[in-house]
Amino acid sequence: MSDPVAAVPASPKAYPEALDCVQKTEKMMQVVPGLVVLVLVGLPVLSELAHLRVSSAITIGVIMLIIAGFVAKGVTRFILSPIRTTRYKAVANQLAEGVRAIPASVSQWRCWWEGAPGALAVTQAGDLVIVDRSTNYEELWLRPSQLAHISVEREAVQITNTKHGGRFTLGGASRGGLFGGYTFGGKSRSVTHMQETAFLEIRYQLERNGMTYTSVIPFGADRRGADALCATLVRLEQG
Repeated sequence: MSDPVAAVPASPKAYPEALDCVQKTEKMMQVVPGLVVLVLVGLPVLSELAHLRVSSAITIGVIMLIIAGFVAKGVTRFILSPIRTTRYKAVANQLAEGVRAIPASVSQWRCWWEGAPGALAVTQAGDLVIVDRSTNYEELWLRPSQLAHISVEREAVQITNTKHGGRFTLGGASRGGLFGGYTFGGKSRSVTHMQETAFLEIRYQLERNGMTYTSVIPFGADRRGADALCATLVRLEQG
């Protein structure tokens, strides 16, 4: 029987382009909204202060701060988030190709882009290969003995949708009040449902009794998929 450790490459593959892309995207998501607020609030306030209108500067500052908050949210939602999604999906595809091409027989693999892109592969020899944000986008080969804890976690969010019924008037009305009428109020109906997202947490140790690291794999609404991969990893056997 072949030694499973021998399948581990001497120099695991690294993805510096992926790390650079993720770091720049994270910085963009943090800095740009702040710049939007700074420009929209700072310029008008400085203009008022330049004319020594302090009270006006305070009033305008408060108003522009509220407006800038909405603008920053809009920029994040409609511009920055789509850019992040496009970039992260491209990185995830690159990582998926990488883990499928590792020097070992792969029994199953998975990639993801939510949160931060990543990919993993399970080899027939019983190794788990992870490349994600927790590994700084370098392939990490783990043996079953290095897996400290594997669990499926979930987050639940209550979402309420409210529908408002129309209003209608029985009878006629005129400016002079010659015709009477009665207006019936509309009805509102709220429906609340629970939205759950599942993610798999893999805690591992690179050294015996060493520091524990965590890799998080999102599964969205696919709780069964998370449970299935969890069961596979719990039952890993070294070949």
